[in-house]
Amino acid sequence: MPKSEVSNNQGDRKLLMKIKSKKYSLILLLILIIQVAFICFFGVQKAGFHQDEYYSYFSSNRSLGFYYPDREWVDTDTIRDEFVVKNGEGFNYGLVHLVQSWDVHPPLFYDLLHTACSLTPEVFSKWQGIVVNLIAFVISFVILNKLAKSIGMSKELRIILMLAYGFNPMTISCVLFIRMYMWLTVFVLASAYLHMKLISLIKKYYAGNELKGFVLDKPFDAAFKKGFVSYVVAIAIVSILGFLTQYYYLVYMCVMGLSFAIWFLFLMPKNRKKKNDETDKDNTGVLNIENILGDEEFVQQAASMAERSKYILVYVLGGIVALGISLAIYPSALSHIFRGYRGQEAAEAFSNMSNIWERFVFFLGLVNDYLFSGMLWLIIVLAVIALIALFFMLRVKGEKDKLHIAHIRILFVSALGYFFIVAKTALLLGDTSNRYEMPIYPIVLLVSAYFTRIGIRAIVGNRSFAKVQIPVLGALLIFAIITVKGLAIDQNVLFLYPEDKERVEFSEEMKAEDARAVVIYNSATPDNIWRLTDELLVYDKLYYVNSDNLEAIDDSEIANADILAIYVADNDNRDNILNVLMKANSNASWTGKISQKDMWTVYEMQ
Repeated sequence: MPKSEVSNNQGDRKLLMKIKSKKYSLILLLILIIQVAFICFFGVQKAGFHQDEYYSYFSSNRSLGFYYPDREWVDTDTIRDEFVVKNGEGFNYGLVHLVQSWDVHPPLFYDLLHTACSLTPEVFSKWQGIVVNLIAFVISFVILNKLAKSIGMSKELRIILMLAYGFNPMTISCVLFIRMYMWLTVFVLASAYLHMKLISLIKKYYAGNELKGFVLDKPFDAAFKKGFVSYVVAIAIVSILGFLTQYYYLVYMCVMGLSFAIWFLFLMPKNRKKKNDETDKDNTGVLNIENILGDEEFVQQAASMAERSKYILVYVLGGIVALGISLAIYPSALSHIFRGYRGQEAAEAFSNMSNIWERFVFFLGLVNDYLFSGMLWLIIVLAVIALIALFFMLRVKGEKDKLHIAHIRILFVSALGYFFIVAKTALLLGDTSNRYEMPIYPIVLLVSAYFTRIGIRAIVGNRSFAKVQIPVLGALLIFAIITVKGLAIDQNVLFLYPEDKERVEFSEEMKAEDARAVVIYNSATPDNIWRLTDELLVYDKLYYVNSDNLEAIDDSEIANADILAIYVADNDNRDNILNVLMKANSNASWTGKISQKDMWTVYEMQ
């Protein structure tokens, strides 16, 4: 064939690949746009806040701080001021860091939320937090696609993964929960992706594969050194950001680092064979010093271990420098981890060996119920079939060399290590405890999709239907069922609080009827008033009462009110203080209990 025709054919192939790449990118963009709109659809339905979400706004934007008087009226504007950025007080990151130093969390997420609130002063809205998390979702979407590509997943399987990720109830919940976990997911995925790229860089200098072992094919040159250091620096930057977002990032950082270091250090041939003459066959395979030293490949690889150790040392130093910079930026982290109440609780939970099984079953149950809609068993069965097929079935063995076994193994081990350690130390808070494991859920979905396709191929073969492989269609069907079941049947999207809509509507009705709002708080836990913020901000002012004080209430507005809306904390003194309030307005009688939620009961008197 003439050179001109060869050149033209190569040019045509490149053009075709470019067109296919653009088509794939457009499909991903369309999926992302639809998913953002879908998340916003659920955002509209979010009718209330978790108490920790209120704290996100308070610790990002606080002004003077809350106070809890007894038998005094409080203007609700003073309450609102603690959740909004007031005009002229925006972009005050020093205050944000100071407030966080009093608590047990790093400041980066609060910096981001404070920025959003600074751009919308005097506004307290769920959309400020949701938009901050939506930005994180978009970033995580891009990184997850790159991570899947880095381990050799086909475009078709990546599309399935991205559909399963963005439409999964846990992803939507993570965006709607106005806390730091969506951003922690970003940095966990970024760390995983950079490590996968680092592994690929290393493997370029080795011959072999994970099944037979690796042999150094060419010496580490200047390009390798530059690339290795570049990835270490990038990982360090991600680690700084991750650590300053949530301390649980340190768990993933250590587990991933240990997994990578062990793999790199022991990058050795798996079979040591000495090339013997026919007369020495009896000694072949005998493990002794003479045979080991006579194995040139093994000696060469073992000799390079010292050099690899130097690179591992550089990698470890990168992590140490990252932690040092993080502590320099936010010195309070040390006291939070070692002396803060959450750090102490986590240490106690980790050291308690009696609850390992209980905690493991609890968090595995959350994964099964909320991430896989009760179908985790099917994913496990297909993964086991896939692993068996890869090693023993001839029709699947051909994929062995295509598998990025080191990548998959390290991704799996790091996610599993994070899961176990977090399960051992996190708070047990029912379904909301999903938040602690959410950062690795995308990686769990990735690994599940990867082995689901191979497992189906082992069962049905690699036939095609409409130019699409049947195993890919099978994976699409399984994850579509998981997603639809989780959204429509199980209704697994969390943090919506639809019941709060009626509670706010009650407050609006009371205000329209010129009711006086009374808040009777428990002096032991006055901060629980936060749980009522949306309901209380409807009123112009509130009458605060300490439930421990049983003296008579002599306020004239209370005595002459036609209607009282009463928000009382559940405690042993509740009935006594309600009797005191009834005596303060002799013309009113009980209408009844309106609602009850989160240690608060709402009554009406008229």
